[in-house]
Parts: sequence; C-alpha cells; structure tokens
Amino acid sequence: MTWLYFLSFPTLFLVLLIMTGLVSTALWALPKLPPVAHLMRWGKAMSPVLQGICGTLFVLATTFLSSSVWTAEDKAYEAVAIEARQVRQLRTLAHLFAEPRRSELVNLVSEYAGQTAAEWPLMTDAGGGRGAEQVLTALYGAAVSLAGSEQMLSGEIMQALNAVGDARERRLDIARNSVNEDQWVVMLILALILGAAVTFVHVEEDKARAVALGLVTVMVATALLLMIMHDRPFIGYEALGPEAIVAAARGL
Repeated sequence: MTWLYFLSFPTLFLVLLIMTGLVSTALWALPKLPPVAHLMRWGKAMSPVLQGICGTLFVLATTFLSSSVWTAEDKAYEAVAIEARQVRQLRTLAHLFAEPRRSELVNLVSEYAGQTAAEWPLMTDAGGGRGAEQVLTALYGAAVSLAGSEQMLSGEIMQALNAVGDARERRLDIARNSVNEDQWVVMLILALILGAAVTFVHVEEDKARAVALGLVTVMVATALLLMIMHDRPFIGYEALGPEAIVAAARGL
C-alpha cells in the first residue's frame, strides 16, 4: 500500500474514510443478516466497559506507534540538516586551497551531492546507492594525499568528512526503519475489535449503532492518516528531499 504515502492530505483522508467506512458499514449490517443475527444478539449483554477497554487498547497502540514515528521523523530532519551543514563546511574548506586542489575538492563535493540525490529513492528498499560511498572514499583519498603545505587543513576536512559519513548512515538507517507489516496488522485488528465491540453494544438500535460506528470510522481514519503522513519521512507527498544537501554543495 505504498501508493497511499503519495496522496495529498485531503485525498488520503478521503480514501481512508472510504476504506474504514466500508468495514463499518459491513459491521452495521451484520445484525440484519439472519445467519448471524442470533449470534450478534447473544453478545448484546456485553458491558459498555469492555467497549471502553477496546478503545483504550487502540488508543494506546496508536500513541505508541505515533511516538515512534514522530521521533524517527525528527531524527530524519536532524540527520539531513547535519549532513547539509557538513557538506557546506567541506565546500568552504575546499575554497581555501589553491588550484588545482580547490577544483578537485569542489567537484567531489558537488558529485557527492549529486550521488546523494540519485540514491534518495533507493534508501527505503535498497539502503542507498554505491555512488555516494565511492565519492566519500575519493574525498578521503584526496584529504590523505594533501601536500605538506596543505596539511594544516587536513584535520578539519577529515572531521567534516567523518560527520558527513555519520549523518548519511543515520539517514539510511532511518529510511529503512518504518512501521512494519506486523505493527500495521496489530493496529488494524485492534480497530476491527473496537468496531465489533461497538456493534455488539448497539446491536438492537440501528441509529445508535450507525452513529457509534461513524465516530469509530472517523477516529480510526484520523489515526491512520497521522501515521501515514509521518511514517517514512523520505518518501511520499510531503517527503523530506535532498534539496538542502544539493544547495549546500552549490554554496547556496
């Protein structure tokens, strides 16, 4: 269901409302089906407290996953900001050298930004590309091969390179760590259990059952909306892109 991540906010909310609404409609209609009507009425004595417990479990699961997702999103923005800042530092240091060393380092920094932009779509599934690693290796090689008169800046260049490499690794780790299938399944099962509990409690009152299931539909759709909008920060409609790193490499 990766396509959901690329929908705009209103469209995504509408799609989620439709999907959850179809499930709620099926639950609402269950007591009207003769084969299951007597089974549904068997559970009409279910205490509303149990309905509240089901709702609490769903809210707790949503809160736990949301906290994890938002923490990962904050770390993603931080990692990209650090990487862009260190790339800008590398470009600044490169301009302190005389030609042809200056052009060599500036070109390598620009190439790293280009390779980073190229690997961006590959981070989630393939864990990034080899191009950026090769450019970093070339930058390390250039830093090690500095002449004696250039050695006074080698320490700062190595420090900036290490920071770039660390930030890139954090970025790749965050891109690979998202809400997994098991967590989505558990969340959806809890939502279904909540809907079933609401149906049991209001089994003999069609209007009350419709209102209660409608509220559950909006609540579940909103929870899923928030999760999808903030999960996987590097892909989707409002994804965090490589623009900051590319701009830093260009000195903008």
